[in-house]
Amino acid sequence: MSEKETKTSPAKLAANARWAKKNKEAAYFNRDKSTAKSFINRKADKESLHELQILIENRLKEIENNHN
Repeated sequence: MSEKETKTSPAKLAANARWAKKNKEAAYFNRDKSTAKSFINRKADKESLHELQILIENRLKEIENNHN
């Protein structure tokens, strides 16, 4: 089995790995955000979107209450 071919240079891959190691929270945040957007745009049906809308509204209210 050969290594996965990529257009990204080895130096850039190494730099990305160093950044991810130093910035674990940001990397998790970015991954989770990307996953959520992908689900919404590609897989969610009307019922799922309505459920997410309610969750988002509740979370926004929670954040607003905690900042006041």
